[in-house]
Amino acid sequence: MRGYLIALVVFVFLASGNLVRSAEGMPLGWQRDVSLALATSVDRVSNLLSLNRPYDWAAGELGLEQENADFEFATTDEEQPQSVTTTTLPPLRVPTPADPLKVVMAGDSTAIGVGDRLKVAASDNPELEIDQQGKVATGLARSDYFNWGARMKELTTELSPDVVLFMIGANDAQAVLDPDGTVVAQFGTPAWSEAYRQRIGGIMDLAHEGGSRLMWVGEPNVGNAQVQQALSTINLLAEDEAAKRPWVSYFDMAAVVGGPDGEFSEYVTFPDGKQVRCFSGDAVHMSLACLDHAMDRLLPAVQELYGTATTTTIPAPTTTGSKAPTTTPTTTTKPRG
Repeated sequence: MRGYLIALVVFVFLASGNLVRSAEGMPLGWQRDVSLALATSVDRVSNLLSLNRPYDWAAGELGLEQENADFEFATTDEEQPQSVTTTTLPPLRVPTPADPLKVVMAGDSTAIGVGDRLKVAASDNPELEIDQQGKVATGLARSDYFNWGARMKELTTELSPDVVLFMIGANDAQAVLDPDGTVVAQFGTPAWSEAYRQRIGGIMDLAHEGGSRLMWVGEPNVGNAQVQQALSTINLLAEDEAAKRPWVSYFDMAAVVGGPDGEFSEYVTFPDGKQVRCFSGDAVHMSLACLDHAMDRLLPAVQELYGTATTTTIPAPTTTGSKAPTTTPTTTTKPRG
C-alpha cells in the first residue's frame, strides 16, 4: 500500500499540468473552484522543482497539447447556411482497396467506443479506412478546456478525410464558455440552446470547408437524468442543423440501442431474441454488445454514402415484451428498423 501511495504522489507531481487542465474542464461551481485551487498549488510546486518537465515534453511530442485553441465559432450575426429542400446528398467517390475512403470518427468518449468498434466491423471492407480521433471528457460547451472547432480544422487539414463521423454531448450538461473562459450561456436556458446550436452548425460547416462529408451520430438516450436533459436537446438541434446542409446526414443511435421509441433501456432484446445489457454502470456509455449491434446499422449507413450498402432491413431491438420501434425516413440518414 505504501508503494502505491508513493507512486500516486510521484505521478501527481509529474502530471501536474494535466491535473490543472482536468480541473479546468469541470462544470462551473464550488467543486471546480476547490479542485482547481488544489491542482494549481501542486502544479506550482512541480514547476518550481521542474518535476513535470518529462511529462510536458512527452505530451508535446505525442501531440497531446492542443494548438489553435483560440478558434471561435460563428455567431448568429454572421452569415449562416440557407435551408435546403433536397433529399439527395452529393455522391462521394467510389472507393477501392487501393484508394480507400478515409473515415474519421471524432467526438467524446462515446465516440471513441463507436469508432473502435466501427474499425473492427469494417475490417473485412478494405475500401474503408477508419481513423478514431475521439477525446475523452470533451464537448462543444467548454471551448476553454478543449476546442473542437480548432480540432476539426486540424483533422480536415492534416488527415483530409472523405467522411467525418462526429458524436458528442455526454459531457455538455454545463454552461457554454468561449475559449477565453467567458460564460456565453448557462445550461438549461434558451440562450444555451442557441449557443450550442451555433457550435453544432459550426462543426458541420468546418467539415464542409475542409472538403469532407459529415455524418452526425446522435447520442443514445441514457439513464443519467442530467446528461439526458442535455442530450435530448442536443440530438434535436443536431438533426435540425443537419437538415439544412446537403453535405450532412444524421444517424439516430437512440433508435438502434433504445427501447420502444428510442427511450433509455438498460436491457434490450435483439432481433435474434438475445437479451443484453446495453449500457455500462454509468448508464451513459454503451456496452460492447450494443456497440457491435449498432455497427450492423452504422457501417451500412457509411457505405450508403458511396452507394454500395445492401438494402436489407435489419429489425430494431426492443425491450422484452415490447413492440419494435419504427422509424420514418427524413431528409437525414437514419437507421432502418
